Amino acid sequence: MIIASARSLDHEKDDMDMRAITHRLREEDSLIGVLSTEQSKSDKKLLEMSQSWDIVGVDLISGVTCESPYEWVDKTGDDWDFNSDGKHGETYLFSIHVVAYDFGIKQNILRRLASFGCKIIVVPSTWPASETLRIKPDGILFNNGPGDPSIVPYAVETVKELLGKAPIFGICMGHQLLGQALGGKTFKMKFGHHGGNHPVRNLRNGRVEISSQNHIYAVDPASLPNAIEATHINLNDETCAGLAFPALNIMSLQYHPEASPGPHDSDSVFWDFVDLMKRVKETA
Repeated sequence: MIIASARSLDHEKDDMDMRAITHRLREEDSLIGVLSTEQSKSDKKLLEMSQSWDIVGVDLISGVTCESPYEWVDKTGDDWDFNSDGKHGETYLFSIHVVAYDFGIKQNILRRLASFGCKIIVVPSTWPASETLRIKPDGILFNNGPGDPSIVPYAVETVKELLGKAPIFGICMGHQLLGQALGGKTFKMKFGHHGGNHPVRNLRNGRVEISSQNHIYAVDPASLPNAIEATHINLNDETCAGLAFPALNIMSLQYHPEASPGPHDSDSVFWDFVDLMKRVKETA
């Protein structure tokens, strides 16, 4: 455990050995910590707080998902049209309906999809697959969220029921849930990926993207069926950063393509998803 309070931070610098903390984290894995500005709390109380919370084996999605479906309409501003190449206007000629499962979704993901002409219905994490199919969406988004994907089997089952029913895009937690639904396994990383400077290689075109990431679980590509394609890898540790299953119109990324704030290298993936939905719709 690592404890830091305003009381201890007010003391001399040598009261907190940052090098020792760094060394311990490097050797022991990610640790639970408490950082407090409330001087009224004793170190004993802070320690009790740190011992009463854990990420392992806990369904964190249920605490952040929406309570009922709602429509999303807000778009990003004109300053975001740096990567559209005129495609936004082209997309507006089509009516693209997307159901987005809320596992703790970042609003800028919704804004980016809306900016590409999508009409979006956001649904709770426990929303039945049958209800999604009743809506007859052109695409389904399984988005980001906190925690361990193996602790939310209800979400994995929903993904399984929707495979092949419409084009699917998974982001972060959604990517991990897709990995499990397709027969693969996920694992807890020693440190995880956090920050806006992770290099990722697109294995299809060789392009390197500087990505924004925040996750501690990953998909084991070796556990996936041969038909599943690993499309991206993290160049820092060669972990899986993207998947595709063209036969079922599935694509996913482990990181955050909406990237706000952060780099914009991966923004074009939203067009890829819209283009996939458009092509499937035109040939239906």
